[in-house]
Amino acid sequence: MSEFRYNYLWDTWVIIAPERERRPHDYPPHTYGPQSPPEKCPFEPGKEHLAPHEIFAVREPGTAPDTPGWKIRVVPNKYPALRIENPPLPEGRCLYDTVGGFGAHEIVVDTPDHYKHPHNFSVEEMKLLLYVYRERMKSLYGDYRIRYVLVFKNYGREAGASLSHSHSQIIATPQVPKLIDTVVSQSRKYFTEKDRCYLCDEVKFELNEMKRVVYENEEFLVYCPFYSIFPFQMRITPKKHGHDFAKLSDQELYLLADALRLALRKLHKTLVNPPYNFFIHTAPPPREEPRRPHYYTGIERFFHWYLEILPRVSVPAGFEWGSGYYINPTTPESAAKFLREVVL
Repeated sequence: MSEFRYNYLWDTWVIIAPERERRPHDYPPHTYGPQSPPEKCPFEPGKEHLAPHEIFAVREPGTAPDTPGWKIRVVPNKYPALRIENPPLPEGRCLYDTVGGFGAHEIVVDTPDHYKHPHNFSVEEMKLLLYVYRERMKSLYGDYRIRYVLVFKNYGREAGASLSHSHSQIIATPQVPKLIDTVVSQSRKYFTEKDRCYLCDEVKFELNEMKRVVYENEEFLVYCPFYSIFPFQMRITPKKHGHDFAKLSDQELYLLADALRLALRKLHKTLVNPPYNFFIHTAPPPREEPRRPHYYTGIERFFHWYLEILPRVSVPAGFEWGSGYYINPTTPESAAKFLREVVL
């Protein structure tokens, strides 16, 4: 029978509909070849002049900025949603509120190889990418006006990728985004009621049941959440409590790279190269909030960071947009079983 499942952290409901059960072969395979040849790609080594000046890079010793020799390169988005130069000034227009488009929008070119994507990465290559995420997050939070930094990746046109050369994005905003604010509020509520972290309890429950677990190593758990919004959705969560992704050690980055690489490889093989998004939800850093003076109090105790992987194999339609609820036609238990048993 179908059932509603409550997504506590996001404060929404999901309908799990096993009567409409779809197995991996029921989802069409995707082909994601290059949308343009390498010679026209602005992310190719030797084409650095086609992109803005680099902000940060991991390079071979002795190579200069904006030249070949890089392993991962970070540049401002050529068409940014937000700019650091814009003043974050609020303005009222009758009943509408606006704030200047202050923030940052960066592109992380994941690899110099035009045809390589994260499911092909080695653990060391994935660790290097996570290292760049960590360092850029630390740097952006050095600006006190920045209240949140979101790291995310779009893979495939259906997931929003406009260029096929593997890249990620980082957007820094002067407000805590609504979804993050909900996760903060729900995490605080659970901790206040039970004196425990919600995700710590979820990790313990999943490890006890083992129905939705896909993979685990010493530090991280990969599982399909009980309340998955999308088919084959996966979450990677530290098994030990931690609120801040930017505080991960190099060894923890290596183990996270191992978990993320395996999850993406299993997803790639199970669903035959599906489009997906992944993003990191970490605790916002303490800032002055005159209207909410206790907003950050205890956040290191009640917030638990995680990385979410959302395959884009189903399309939200009228019911989803009209209700805010999602219908998932593949149970998380079935999805985890397929992912766990696929042979790499």
